[in-house]
Amino acid sequence: MVNCFDLLSAKNKRIKLDGDKSNNEKTDVKWPVKRKISKKERKKRLNARMRRLVCPKSPLMVFSELFKDVPIQLQENPLHNVMSYTATLEIDGQLFSGNHISKTQAKQKACENFLRLMLAKKISERSEKKEESSLNVETEAGESSSVSKAKGPPQEDFPWPHFASLAMHNLINQWELQPIVTRTNTCVQENLTIIKPQPKTGAMRKFPENPQNCNPVQLINQLKPGVKFTEVVLNAKTPSLFQVKCVIDDIPFSGQGSTKKAAKKECYIFVSHLILMRYYCMDILNNILYK
Repeated sequence: MVNCFDLLSAKNKRIKLDGDKSNNEKTDVKWPVKRKISKKERKKRLNARMRRLVCPKSPLMVFSELFKDVPIQLQENPLHNVMSYTATLEIDGQLFSGNHISKTQAKQKACENFLRLMLAKKISERSEKKEESSLNVETEAGESSSVSKAKGPPQEDFPWPHFASLAMHNLINQWELQPIVTRTNTCVQENLTIIKPQPKTGAMRKFPENPQNCNPVQLINQLKPGVKFTEVVLNAKTPSLFQVKCVIDDIPFSGQGSTKKAAKKECYIFVSHLILMRYYCMDILNNILYK
């Protein structure tokens, strides 16, 4: 006859063996060793993360992301057949405005004025807090001595990444890198274009015998070949107004007209007047000296 105590002891031994076996199986598990990241790799990852956070953004883009529900009002100001615009926005009862002949640039200036004041307030606020105390420390009284514990890293809601993006945008404009903005779903990427050197203006050719009978366009093309003209739209609405500029011998010239062709012709006339004046002055001077 089988004893009950023998059955219980055999069962306990089996459970013990199974437990030891499972423990051994657990100890045999080998976890993958974490690969140590080098300083160079860590720096590359940090740069990639900062590149995603800090994209060049204009004042209008930064303002639109921070204050989506704040409208920007536009007002037209016609003056001497030239239309200019005044953009106005209101934050906390304060009005900020910007003027320009372009609607977008007027909004940019208004947003820039607001963001400048916003940053100035934050900088002055930080300097005041620095004078009072560098860190907020929580002091607990103990039996023998007091123990001071820091509350942790400081936290704030100021949008520093947006201002870093604005600073990069201003730096690109200041260095005249002329970024090309292409919109994507994640972020606005700005690809920098390589600035090609401007073609040099050709040397002055032989002066025609009767310059007063020459067309201004023909005269300039003959005497100063390769002159580069810059066209600016002063007023896109009717009546339209265009301005054409050029620089000859470090002297700026400009002309305005209802069409680009008329503005360019007026600029040609101003340049030809200067050239003719120089020609006749030199002719008179030569007659006086060598008479």
